Amino acid sequence: MKKIIICLLISVMGYTVHAQRFNSYRSDWKASVGINAVGSLGTRNPVERLDDYAFKHPLAVAIEHQWAEEFAVELDMSLNGFDKGDALDNGNVISKDLTYFSTNVNFKWYFSEYLFDLEWLDLYAMGGVGLFQISETNTSANLSGGVQFWLNENIALRLQSSAKFAANAKNHLYDNNHFQHVFQVVFRL
Repeated sequence: MKKIIICLLISVMGYTVHAQRFNSYRSDWKASVGINAVGSLGTRNPVERLDDYAFKHPLAVAIEHQWAEEFAVELDMSLNGFDKGDALDNGNVISKDLTYFSTNVNFKWYFSEYLFDLEWLDLYAMGGVGLFQISETNTSANLSGGVQFWLNENIALRLQSSAKFAANAKNHLYDNNHFQHVFQVVFRL
């Protein structure tokens, strides 16, 4: 299963590069950097026990290419961690410090123009696949929603929430379904 997902990621990235060369839409690249919080609480409520979210080395970076007015592809990476003694997934207490790492390829649909006629606001939905590691490596299917507030033509603030549905979640003690929330500064390149 992992080999299939890796092949799919490589294929998607190759198709995206090919499409960029032959698309007449003005290329729109963005880079973003910020912080993230990871919730691996084993609950179905993304805002339950907000004080239990991981916030250790909370780096989040991304590069995005918007090839059409409504559509974009984004590659992101994030780093975080859990401290020894933290309770994950409904009470599993970890016996050592654990580092969280993830990388994802997601497709974005910007839909705010259907709701508002505001140049400074972008609403989007996003879905894709990713790899992440806490104590083992696992893959995920991701669903996200977010908003970008443009301060000027080249800089925006982004708030985003993602639900990450892990493959074989029952077979992993910590590397299973979780939420991730991101706050980033976006730079148009």
